[in-house]
Amino acid sequence: MRGLESPSFMVEIVTESIVDKIQTVVENVISEQEDLFLVDIIKKGNDRSGKVIVLLDGDQGISIEQCAKVSREVSHFIDEEIELSEPLTLEVSSAGLDHPLKLNRQYVKNIGKMIKVTLNDQTLMEGQLKKVTESSVELEIVIDKKKKTTETKVINFEDINKTIVLVSFK
Repeated sequence: MRGLESPSFMVEIVTESIVDKIQTVVENVISEQEDLFLVDIIKKGNDRSGKVIVLLDGDQGISIEQCAKVSREVSHFIDEEIELSEPLTLEVSSAGLDHPLKLNRQYVKNIGKMIKVTLNDQTLMEGQLKKVTESSVELEIVIDKKKKTTETKVINFEDINKTIVLVSFK
């Protein structure tokens, strides 16, 4: 039985290596533009096939053209430099509203916007992101809409499970 476990373990090591190589290529491509940054690389799928999703962002947002450039460079690298035993699908996109904030830089970019924070204990907080430090965020939470009273809450990053930027149609 031990012999059967080894091949899937080896495949996982190779897969991680591919993700690391893709990360290096992405970082080299976006280093040309200081306002772009890598948010995450997500590997989906099983040992037989897979998908790699590269999520990018920028201090001023990111354009389709910028995503396409990174996609072309990474695709070229995969085609030329990596031997794959199975097909790999590559998706390069912006870390849009459906992806939680992950990096401090994303929080800074969203100062002034409404966010919903899920704490580690599953408590939910909604408010306007007012300030970001290396270790925490400051939210202005509306306590009473009629009286227009608010409360400021400081939340440490270590207490945050997930943060989503809320869409405003105003």
